[in-house]
Amino acid sequence: MLKQMSIVLAMSLAAGLAGCASSPVVTTQTVMVAGVGPVEVEQLNVEVVDVEPAERIVRVRQGRNTWQVAVPELFGDLQNINAGDRVEIRRVEGVILGARRARRGAQPSIIYSEAVSDPSFQGLPERFVVRSLTLTARFESFDPATRIVNYVGPAGARTHTVSDPAIQNDLRRLKRGDMVELTFAEAFQFRKY
Repeated sequence: MLKQMSIVLAMSLAAGLAGCASSPVVTTQTVMVAGVGPVEVEQLNVEVVDVEPAERIVRVRQGRNTWQVAVPELFGDLQNINAGDRVEIRRVEGVILGARRARRGAQPSIIYSEAVSDPSFQGLPERFVVRSLTLTARFESFDPATRIVNYVGPAGARTHTVSDPAIQNDLRRLKRGDMVELTFAEAFQFRKY
């Protein structure tokens, strides 16, 4: 159930970031992270519409857009969050930890793991939860010169810079149209203000 709720969060945030005119307003702040360098912290300020504490789901709104957010247990029991409250969602997409060809018949999806101990996010401001996610997507291309992988996942076309040489080698073996599983680390924060 938690994985399904996390998929809703990822798809909702990614859909909000997709760039259509009526999408939620996302601001970014660049921070230096030890071992990674400069990273963008995406921030959404939203209003709570509804809370389902037992399911760890908070439905939020920004303008005319509403979506569900699956909130990790580390952020408390959600008993102090009510409709009408203002919350801030902050997210940092981290490094790709792995890439491999997906199983035959795989469909685009996002599966989250709970908190992981990954040193990729040392130096982030305030309290973030670091977790890993496995994204199943259609591979488009990998450019070794720029180290950028292009793929189409549940939230549409995306790109990501790959720094690990072993993962770069794995990506060189893929062909356009292959389904790929990309494992990422990401940092997430949810707080009332």
